[in-house]
Amino acid sequence: MAKRVVVISSSPRKGGNSDTLCDEFVKGAIDGGNEAKKYFLEDIEFGSCKACYACKTPERECFQEDKISIILDDMMEADVIVYATPIYYYEMCGTLKRFFDRCYPIFNHLENKDYYIITAVGASNGDALTGIRSFIGFSQNPTEKAVFTAVGDVQNQKDLREEVYNAGKNC
Repeated sequence: MAKRVVVISSSPRKGGNSDTLCDEFVKGAIDGGNEAKKYFLEDIEFGSCKACYACKTPERECFQEDKISIILDDMMEADVIVYATPIYYYEMCGTLKRFFDRCYPIFNHLENKDYYIITAVGASNGDALTGIRSFIGFSQNPTEKAVFTAVGDVQNQKDLREEVYNAGKNC
C-alpha cells in the first residue's frame, strides 16, 4: 500500500548535506511506489509564531498568510514525516525550530506517523536529537524509524546515501 511521505528540509543550502539526503529519501520513496513531497523551508517565507492562539480555533488557521498551512495540512495527511537539519552548536538549526513553533495548531493532531530524522554535522549531533524527539513526542503514537547522520561531505558517503534511499523505498 502506497504511503504519503512529507519531507521537511531545513538546510540553508539547496544541495547541502542534509538536503541531499532528503532528495535521496524522496527518490527512494517514489521508486518504492509512494507519494512523496519535499518542502525546502528556505524557499518559503514564513514568520515566527506570534503566540496569539488564533490557531487554536476548530479551523486551526493561523492569521499569518504564508504557505505553512499547506505544509501542516500535508503533514496531517502523511503516513511518514522526515525532518532534516544541519546541526549548529549541537542543536537543530533555527529554521527547523521556527517551523516547529508554527506547528502549534497541529502537533496533537499528528497521529500514528512514522518519523525519520536526517542530520548533517561537523562532529556530533550533541543535544539536537533531544529537541527533535521532544517535538515528535507531542504526536500520538509516533514511531521513530531511523536517524541518519552525515559527518562531513555527504557526496563522499555513498553507503549513507544508499541507506537513506533504501529507507525511503521501504518506508
